[in-house]
Amino acid sequence: MALPKQRIQVLAGSPIEVGDRKLLPSVLTARREWTDEHGGFFFTRMRPISFVAQGPEGNEWHEIPNATTEILSVMAAVGAGVAAICFVGILAIRWLRG
Repeated sequence: MALPKQRIQVLAGSPIEVGDRKLLPSVLTARREWTDEHGGFFFTRMRPISFVAQGPEGNEWHEIPNATTEILSVMAAVGAGVAAICFVGILAIRWLRG
């Protein structure tokens, strides 16, 4: 099986009318596909990234934060730090005992 092909795009969604405002969402899509002579497999991941609010006073751009990824990144860094401190502690105890 060959290496997967990946295609990343930012797509605009359908406008949403809310009173006198119009909301224009945008989505980040990441599509990966594996194919060979017997068939293939693909999956698509979609995440909302922003929207533009169009109103009588003008346009406003609003970003949608990805809090889950940020929190998991911090948790992974803390876990790696704790593991490194424990490893150094074990080495120090073994060195002190001779």
